[in-house]
Amino acid sequence: MADTTPSDDPCDDTDRLQALQRYGILDTPMEPAYDELADLAGYICEAPVALISLLDNQRQWFKAARGFALRETPLNESVCRYAIRQSGVFIVPDLAQDPRFAHYAIVTQKNPLRFYAGAPLVTPDGFVLGTLCVLDHRPRELSAKVQDLLSALARQVIRLLELKRANDRQGQMLVELEAARHQMDVLAHTDVLTGLANRRSFTDRLRQEWALLQRGHEPACLLMMDLDHFKRVNDVYGHHVGDQALQLFATLCRDVFRAADVLGRWGGEEFLALLPATGLDQAQVVAERVHAALAAHPLPGIEPALVLSVSMGLTLFDPLRPLDITLRLLDSALYTAKREGRSRTVVV
Repeated sequence: MADTTPSDDPCDDTDRLQALQRYGILDTPMEPAYDELADLAGYICEAPVALISLLDNQRQWFKAARGFALRETPLNESVCRYAIRQSGVFIVPDLAQDPRFAHYAIVTQKNPLRFYAGAPLVTPDGFVLGTLCVLDHRPRELSAKVQDLLSALARQVIRLLELKRANDRQGQMLVELEAARHQMDVLAHTDVLTGLANRRSFTDRLRQEWALLQRGHEPACLLMMDLDHFKRVNDVYGHHVGDQALQLFATLCRDVFRAADVLGRWGGEEFLALLPATGLDQAQVVAERVHAALAAHPLPGIEPALVLSVSMGLTLFDPLRPLDITLRLLDSALYTAKREGRSRTVVV
């Protein structure tokens, strides 16, 4: 039988190696299901060594190893790389008498291995990943019946690998499904343009805070904010610039407000901010910071410079006042700020 040369070595076959990688089996821990198949192969073949050997382009790695201490050996010392070229069981009656293998470490060691039989591990799409092989310390043969049984066990190894692959795919699908569910949950509660809480989400948070305040929690404040002359921005510069204005305002608010504060887009160019554990004096300071941030950050890319401003209504979040009444008061304060010249905060 001719020796394998690098030009036709199946271990270097890219498609075969990609098929092996798809199973994600290399360098995984030993598992009882594979160990049992190796034990069964050794028992049936009456061999002291039984291996489930998987071949990449540099080594042969053992998913199961009965009677053999190593987890991998170099590919250039692999009998299995010849076995994967065969359609059936590859048998070497005496390794020491075969010039291809006589120099291998397993043959020249103190207690040499002399006999080899390997059944190829063939995937459903025809790629040979390695072998289920047995070795013995004495030269010998293997009956046709036992060869058939060894091949049957090799097919069981492939079934285990297929099961693992299916489970891995199912696991990945569950991860992707959970990620999609989380993304849908985020989208259901987030304004797509600004990334802030949407009206539904913000309303839920308001109700939670209102319930906490009724139990005696620290006071909170509410700010209703509306960008001034926003219709003019859209009419003069286009809706894409209007979108940029909304995004800039949301970004500046994230910088000004605390992590504990809740920001939401209430609708159009109108925004709400919930400031837990905050009194009116503190909230007014925050409102002035928002005015200052807008004044210091013109909308980029617009000439002459387009400086945004915002009108605000501010109120203490009173747990004794119904939520809809609070929102109406805020809305009234906001429009008072508009009537009084814009770019200001009115407290109610």
